[in-house]
Amino acid sequence: MPSKKTTHYFRLPCLALGLVLALAGCRKGEIDANGIPETKLAFETINRSGDQRLNSSVRLSWFGADSDGYIEGYEISLDQTNWFYTTTQDSVFLFDIPAGQDSADIDFYVRAIDNDGNVDPTPAYLQVPLKNSPPTASLIDERSPGDTVFIAATYFWSADDPDGTNTLDQVQMKINDGDWVTIDRSQNLITFLPDTGQSTGTVSSRIYYGNSTAPSGQTIDGIRLNDTNRVYIKAIDIAESESPVDTSEVFYFRPKTPDVSTLWVNGHSETLAPQYRALLNANNLNYDVLDLGNQSSNSIPKYFDPTVQLIFAQYSEAFINLSTTSITSPITGESNTLLGFLAPVIQRFVDRSFKPGKYFITTSFDKSSDVTDLATVYPIQGLSISTVPGSQARIVSDSSLVATQTGNYPALQSNSVQFGIVPIVPSTDAQTFYRAQLTKFRGWNGPTDVVGVRRFRNNQLNEVFFALELHNFQKNSAALEQLIGEIFNNEF
Repeated sequence: MPSKKTTHYFRLPCLALGLVLALAGCRKGEIDANGIPETKLAFETINRSGDQRLNSSVRLSWFGADSDGYIEGYEISLDQTNWFYTTTQDSVFLFDIPAGQDSADIDFYVRAIDNDGNVDPTPAYLQVPLKNSPPTASLIDERSPGDTVFIAATYFWSADDPDGTNTLDQVQMKINDGDWVTIDRSQNLITFLPDTGQSTGTVSSRIYYGNSTAPSGQTIDGIRLNDTNRVYIKAIDIAESESPVDTSEVFYFRPKTPDVSTLWVNGHSETLAPQYRALLNANNLNYDVLDLGNQSSNSIPKYFDPTVQLIFAQYSEAFINLSTTSITSPITGESNTLLGFLAPVIQRFVDRSFKPGKYFITTSFDKSSDVTDLATVYPIQGLSISTVPGSQARIVSDSSLVATQTGNYPALQSNSVQFGIVPIVPSTDAQTFYRAQLTKFRGWNGPTDVVGVRRFRNNQLNEVFFALELHNFQKNSAALEQLIGEIFNNEF
């Protein structure tokens, strides 16, 4: 009969040594002269010893002959007591090497059965010499955190076994001198989030798998807060053979400050960041810093999801200043601005049910910026682009950004002439917050002069968005300090 391509897996339940058989096909036996079926194996002996022994995955084949009919099927055994019926003649076996041993000799028997039910009284026999190969496990360095970790540490790992992935029994990880913890072998992305109520000492961490921001229920101890750390990984196979231990690079873990509810996300360089820090400090705000501004370093998280998602989940408010520089994800190769990479993080931040997050963003656009995906998250639906080629909008030093809403919102003036201003079109559920006194050149005819918007949720101000980088509007620094203080101390 024609060969079948369907593959089946099964185990001999009564044997001390199990096997897995992958069916490769079946065909009728040939005619023999004695009337009793006879069985043959393709190999009569396998003469291998030491390191030349076979690994636990072995392909074997056999055939039978009958003089007065045909072969109906075969029975396979490892002990001549327990037999398993099959119609295949060519199969891959995954043998179990006894726990604690690195080699074993497997007795393999097969006997043919003809169409009259006669069974070969002298089964074909083969001794299969096996040697267990230890598994491997590693942390993928290019996907691991940088030399400083803030709040959550995410790792991508891999594990394998030369004898087949089915022989892997466990993957374990530990942090520093903590205990080994068996992790989910089906989840290669793992994140550790230590106890956020502590700022020093050795603490326990919750474990998150994949992109989930829901804890798995597992914990791992050993991480040292405000100190250096290492992560270790190893794999164990079904023969209890362990892989060499792989070790992460040393990283410094910076924890969340207990009781601090404001996160400052800095997306500007070291020369500009102090200006934003001064604005926050002038309002006596207590905050933690997620510094994304040094984009040439490895301090930027490899994973915005879940790492940055979990960071934001620890706070109720965020002040976010971002440049327009594009960065490339080392994981996906995607090129985007920080505003783009943060979009799904911000979406979940403001949508969470237990306490919607609130944010103040200051950034800018140019006329080539694509805000299609951003418009579904931030309170904007587009950019105010002129249809006149070569035209431009500017803000000169004696012009202001003027609030359109009542409240303690001061006018802001530029330090110098700001060229190439690109206002925004507010989303339908947002309020215009600030307009710019624009100077229009060469017939600039953009539809709006809106540069600041805000959005409410359940009658609470949750989102403030400026399409200008506000460090450029500190001609009167007290005015900008007043604006930020009004938002964070009174509105949020």
